[in-house]
Amino acid sequence: MIDVPTLLTVLCLDCVALALTLLAMQIGRMKDGQTQWFSALICQAIAVALFVWMAYTPPTPTVIVSSIVLLSASFSLYAASMAAFANARLPRLALVLPPVLLGLQHAHWVDDFAARALCSNAVFAFQLGLCAWPLVRMPADGKAHYRWLVSASFLLGAFSMLLRLGELVFAPERLPDLSVSEPINATGVWLNHLNLILSNLGIALMHQARARAAADQLATRDALTELFNRRSFMLQAAREVLRAERSEQPLSVLIIDPDHFRQINATYGSLAGDRVLRHLAQQTEALLRGQDLCARYGDEEIAILLPDTPQGGAHTLAERLREHIAKQYVGPDMVRYTVSIGTASLKQGERDAATLVARAEASLAVAKQAGRNRVAPAGEAA
Repeated sequence: MIDVPTLLTVLCLDCVALALTLLAMQIGRMKDGQTQWFSALICQAIAVALFVWMAYTPPTPTVIVSSIVLLSASFSLYAASMAAFANARLPRLALVLPPVLLGLQHAHWVDDFAARALCSNAVFAFQLGLCAWPLVRMPADGKAHYRWLVSASFLLGAFSMLLRLGELVFAPERLPDLSVSEPINATGVWLNHLNLILSNLGIALMHQARARAAADQLATRDALTELFNRRSFMLQAAREVLRAERSEQPLSVLIIDPDHFRQINATYGSLAGDRVLRHLAQQTEALLRGQDLCARYGDEEIAILLPDTPQGGAHTLAERLREHIAKQYVGPDMVRYTVSIGTASLKQGERDAATLVARAEASLAVAKQAGRNRVAPAGEAA
């Protein structure tokens, strides 16, 4: 069996290597708890280095207290990192109190190894469980891939602490100092090493999955309204046209445009215009079914794809939306606005989504020319 000081040295070097890798990959753009994660690795590396130091030289009270406080601080930082990633809140006392209490306890009982070991292992087990808590509670929304790997790794670390704690409670005479190369110590260090590797692997994979999801959203969504963008709308419209043709089901499209939008920008400013577009997007989505698709089609236009909806149903929805918007006030300036809406439904034998959308746009132009704040069906654009 490799002696414990050697295992601790490897653990320390791994912490440093992981911290440097994170710094090199994320320099200047750390987010979602990555700063706390980096700080935790540094604290853990220094703490483990002090344990290695104590294996070869008589430990002083300062080194004993510093090592335990730094290790506890690293666990608190890991917990803060997981909370930041999961957008959760942990009690500040639960993060700050453990290092402080352990520092005071070790300073008071610096010559009592059993008391120090009992307290530190109990607190460490609590802290590692706290690291897993935000991820366990995180909603399974597709943005938290690999969270169970990270949670399991932290719980594995907590188990290693409880293992030493149980040995101390039931057989205190058999529990040596951490620097002594005994099976119980070697097992604990191996488990902590495994916890370090698995947790950092899982954390890296979680951040990678979130970054990939964000990139996918940028490719398919509009940043201002968070609706689908025009490209996504046209791709889905093409698929729905083919489906409607095969199933002989109706398909309709609405094109919505806020009236006098340039005047709103000129009077209240571009921020007010942005608020109007976001408001229109939110109010529109609130009236739709799960199968409908809403997208930002142009600078000001919003398009809606309505599967299994005939012309009459599309017109009814458009009128309902138009009347609803006309009653709304937006933002601190209490902006009121109206919308014009063009509608079109798929014709028999029509196979081109672009043609269907173009007819809805032509209907929108008719609604604008007729005085705005109205719905124009495709027939009026003929």
